[in-house]
Amino acid sequence: PGRPAWQPDLHGLFVEPKLWLLCEGELSCVSDLQLGRAGIGHVTFHGVTDCRGLLEELPRIIVVQKGEVIVYPDQSCKPERGLGLNKAASIVLYGCMPKSMDRFSEPAVRRTYRQRVAEMTEAKGAVFEDYNCDDGTWKFRVGHF
Repeated sequence: PGRPAWQPDLHGLFVEPKLWLLCEGELSCVSDLQLGRAGIGHVTFHGVTDCRGLLEELPRIIVVQKGEVIVYPDQSCKPERGLGLNKAASIVLYGCMPKSMDRFSEPAVRRTYRQRVAEMTEAKGAVFEDYNCDDGTWKFRVGHF
């Protein structure tokens, strides 16, 4: 009762928990907010996030597309580290396979590719967690965006 039954147009993003169902008090302290696109990937923001006023801004401040997640594409809108979505998060991206699948079934080629993904992740300032050569699932985490 008293909560809107509508779901906002988030341009294909999913949000867990469903922020539009939360009251103002609950929005001020959302634990482990998860945003993403089905079949593409998602971001889990660690800890508590103040989500008041965030829902309307989501399509402008987070981009989830094949092989990448961009939080605050317009850097002039990015809050200080630790505020908003500029905080520690885990990212999972699906279907990140090499452009050429030639010889990808060979164990040595797979090991080399996985190592390259790990090195690229670290070079971007993120922490590599895993890469699955069978389905292209890439997992890493960041301290902030």
